[in-house]
Amino acid sequence: MGSDGADQSRLRQLNERAVLAAVRSAGAARVAQIVEQSGLGRTAVEEVLASLVERRWLVEESPAIRGRGRPARSYRFRARAGYVVGLDIGAYSVRGVLTDLDGQLLANTRHAVTPETPRDKRLAAADQVIAECAAAAGVPVSRVWAVGAGTTGLVDTTGTVTRANAIPDWAGTNLPAHFKTRLSVADNDSQLAALAEQRHGSSPSPDLADMVFLHAGRRTGLALVLDGRLRRGAFGAAADMSALKGVAWEAALEFLHGVVPDDVPTVDKAEQAFAAARAGDRAARAAVRKYARAMAVAAATAIAIVDPRVLVLGGAFSQAADVLLDPLATELARLCPRVPELRASSLGALCVALGAASLALDALNDRLLTPARGPLPPLTARSI
Repeated sequence: MGSDGADQSRLRQLNERAVLAAVRSAGAARVAQIVEQSGLGRTAVEEVLASLVERRWLVEESPAIRGRGRPARSYRFRARAGYVVGLDIGAYSVRGVLTDLDGQLLANTRHAVTPETPRDKRLAAADQVIAECAAAAGVPVSRVWAVGAGTTGLVDTTGTVTRANAIPDWAGTNLPAHFKTRLSVADNDSQLAALAEQRHGSSPSPDLADMVFLHAGRRTGLALVLDGRLRRGAFGAAADMSALKGVAWEAALEFLHGVVPDDVPTVDKAEQAFAAARAGDRAARAAVRKYARAMAVAAATAIAIVDPRVLVLGGAFSQAADVLLDPLATELARLCPRVPELRASSLGALCVALGAASLALDALNDRLLTPARGPLPPLTARSI
């Protein structure tokens, strides 16, 4: 192909991505809006729209007929052309969610594992979760275009787990390499829980521009959002205080477990302790205060450094916010010169998986909207 042909091909790809980005950001957009947002001429926009509709990337909406004149056409992205799965791969469970390409949650499932579950079986459980999420949503698993994985421990920029205290054989696992048949990305679970709070939480995003996220559950962690951006740090270890001697997160769970009968399964003990505290049991209330004190030590350190507007209590224990937030606030007041506003996440135990799905969608959008990836193919077959 000569230089003119190559230049024209490059121009078409640039125009396609500009139009697709305009429609993606608007949700549904009329031609005039797309012209304004893309900066392209109307003729170029209409040519690209016709091509993207033919190749099933966009849907032309039927306009409502009002009065005289030709009704304005509008276009929307075909959000269910493909799907993504977000995984939360932990010591005690592998949880997954499936969303469409607009991030709408369509299915979720969970498999129980243990810290001693071998690596290959933990990864097999993740594969099974992907298949079950697709089945629950009624879509072929082949239409899962991307997978995001959140996991306990430190995760480097390649998606490799570099340290995992909770799972004996997990360090060294390269998660994108396992899910290599799809676009795949991975990160630390607490980081992704904070990302989910930004994208899916009930609080308005501007309020979360400066946030400390306290990820509380069977495992505990912290994450930071500053100036509206998730801060991973140079090596993905921002706000990781698990190695500090003054932080006794794991031991703190024993305060909760100690007020519950021995025959209660470990996985249910914290929930029962919170329920007993809610019912007014004095021993359970004291246990919750001790647990809150341990949570507050690391949270106060992060608060003192970044001075956030908000601290969000997230993770599975956010569902016990009615008995946990007040003692946490009391302990933070003792440790911090200024206590930020405390909020409970509404995402519960799905927070990591939802954050992982958001990470996968970000990677997918980057691929869709990058002209260097080549022309967008028809969506009559697997395309990503």
